[in-house]
Amino acid sequence: MSENTARLPILTDFSDRHAHGLARHDLRELRDLCRRADDGAFGHFNASRAFRTAKGARRLIAKIDQSYGNAAWARQSRQDRHGTYAGWLVPVVEEDRIAVCCLSLRVPAGESARLSRWPWITVSKHLVARGHQRLRDSDWLAMQSELREAALHAAVVRLLSMGHGFRQFAIPALHGLVIGDVDEECLRGRTFIVPPYSKRWGEVLDAWVRFQQHLSSREFRAIEALALDHQLPEVEDAVAALAAELEPFDFLRDEYRPGRDAVGDLWDAARRQQN
Repeated sequence: MSENTARLPILTDFSDRHAHGLARHDLRELRDLCRRADDGAFGHFNASRAFRTAKGARRLIAKIDQSYGNAAWARQSRQDRHGTYAGWLVPVVEEDRIAVCCLSLRVPAGESARLSRWPWITVSKHLVARGHQRLRDSDWLAMQSELREAALHAAVVRLLSMGHGFRQFAIPALHGLVIGDVDEECLRGRTFIVPPYSKRWGEVLDAWVRFQQHLSSREFRAIEALALDHQLPEVEDAVAALAAELEPFDFLRDEYRPGRDAVGDLWDAARRQQN
């Protein structure tokens, strides 16, 4: 076998066409699931928004939990003398992207309930396709696990980026990196890469690993709580620690530019050879 032939993708890999077909299917299936969950959650809220008691708030939280079911990627609720609160991390699907949003329910004591939603990060269909392709896994649940891990850190990365002028980011997932740019409203995930990384992204991952190794359990909980609209004092220490690790990477302040698509090039070479 020649050196050039050895570098071609094996037949069990996903072509660009197959990977993008999987991504289209994922978004179509998830869109229907999320629309039903949204309709149920906001329907329950609209029917119950006049309540002012903690008991009523807990009942509404249970109904929203039931509406989202497995469609929610994370959730938490809490109660104190000031009121009852809950947050969910939920995907909202459009034709060509997934917006991973915080759904926040706040019921201050003696006041009417408020339900709001905003995106922390959007995930392009291209990113989902690259995830399937580079993980060599057609299962949406495997891809969802990668995106969930990154989405739980999106809030703290956005907070950091706004304070330090970063215009692009890389967030570790379970087996890769979600890479994209920082928009005015949220992070925009543009692609998904796996090892072996370029020198640039490998060094950013090393910085993340150092950050996570020194992260206390309280700081870890504060990062996830921020994603669910609950700001704990420890999140400031977490942001400062991550900023110290990422500060040396000046290129993060530059506009994001897609890199060379080595995976697509390999598939093009394979098709040419087969023809």
